[in-house]
Amino acid sequence: MTAATTSTPRAERSPGRLAGLRGLAWVVWRQHRLTSWIALAAFLAFCAELLWLRSSMMSFIDANGLRAACESAAACERRGPAVGAFQHEYYDLLRLNGLLLTWLPLLFGMFVAGPVVARELETGTYKMAWTQSVSPARWFAAKLALPVVAALAGVSVLSALHTWTWRSVDSADSGALLVDWRWFDAFDALGTAPVAGSLAAIGLGALAGLLVKRVLPAMAGTAVAGVALYWPLAAVRPRLLSPETLLGRDVPALSDGDSWRFERGMVSATGRRLPEPDCVLLEKLEGACLSRHNATGWYVDYHPAAHFWPLQGIHAGIVLAAAVALGAGTLWWMRRSYP
Repeated sequence: MTAATTSTPRAERSPGRLAGLRGLAWVVWRQHRLTSWIALAAFLAFCAELLWLRSSMMSFIDANGLRAACESAAACERRGPAVGAFQHEYYDLLRLNGLLLTWLPLLFGMFVAGPVVARELETGTYKMAWTQSVSPARWFAAKLALPVVAALAGVSVLSALHTWTWRSVDSADSGALLVDWRWFDAFDALGTAPVAGSLAAIGLGALAGLLVKRVLPAMAGTAVAGVALYWPLAAVRPRLLSPETLLGRDVPALSDGDSWRFERGMVSATGRRLPEPDCVLLEKLEGACLSRHNATGWYVDYHPAAHFWPLQGIHAGIVLAAAVALGAGTLWWMRRSYP
C-alpha cells in the first residue's frame, strides 16, 4: 500500500518583491519601487564612473610623470603642457562629480518632502494605513526608513569613492593639478559631509512635507530652506576650528599650496586687526599701506591640510545635531497634528 503524499505549494512571490520585506516596509517599497530602481541604477552608474575616472586620471598622471612635484622651475615649465592637458581633460568632470555629491542631500530632502510625505497627506491615502491598526508614528517611521537607509548606505559609498578619487589627484604634483578645487573648495563633497547633510535634508524634507501637505510646494520649500541653511554654515566653517596665524612686516606668503587662507589683513600697534584694507598692490609692497592705516604688520589666518578631518568632524556634528532637532520637531508635529 502506498501513501499518497501531498504538498502545499508555497504562495508565489509578488513580482518585484524583495525578500525580507513585510508589512509597511513592503507597502513603502511597492509605492516607490520605480523610483528606487532608478536610484539604484543611477547609484551604480555613479560608482562605475568614479572608478573609471580615477583609473583614467592615474594612468594619465603616471604616463606623464606628474605624480611627484617638479624639482625646479625649469622642470615645472617643461611639464606645463601635460598639466594643462590634464586639467582640460579631467578638471571639469571631477568638479562636476563634486558638485553632484554636494547637492545630492538636497535631492533626498526634496524626495522625502514631496513623493514620500506630502503626496500621502495631499491625496489622503495615509488614512487607509491608519485604519489598519497602524499608528501615525509607525507609518511615518516606515515611510522614512527607505530614504534613511539609502542615505546611510548609498551616500556613504559614493562619498568614500569620491574622496578616494579626489585624494589620488590632490596628492599628485603637490596638488598643482587641482588649482581651484582643493580640499576646502570640495569640502561638502568629501568625507562625512554628504552623509550628514543627507540625514539633515531628510529631516528637513519630512518636516516640510508634514507642514505644507502639498507635493510641489513642499519640495520647493525644502529646496529654499536647505539653501538658506547651507550658506550660513559654509560662512562660519573657517571659524569652527582655531586657525593658524602668520605675522610679518610684509604680507605673509603661505609656502604650502594646500592650506586654506581665509582671512588676511593688518595689525595695529595695539593688536587691533584690520581685515584686507583697501590698498593697491604697490602700496602693500612698498609699505605705504601700513603707514596710511597706522599699522605695524600683516597677518594671515589659514587652515593647513591637517585641519581637514577635524573640520569635517565638527561640521558633521553640527549637521547631525540639526538632523536630530528636525527629526524631533517632525515627530512632535506629527503627534500634535495626528494624535
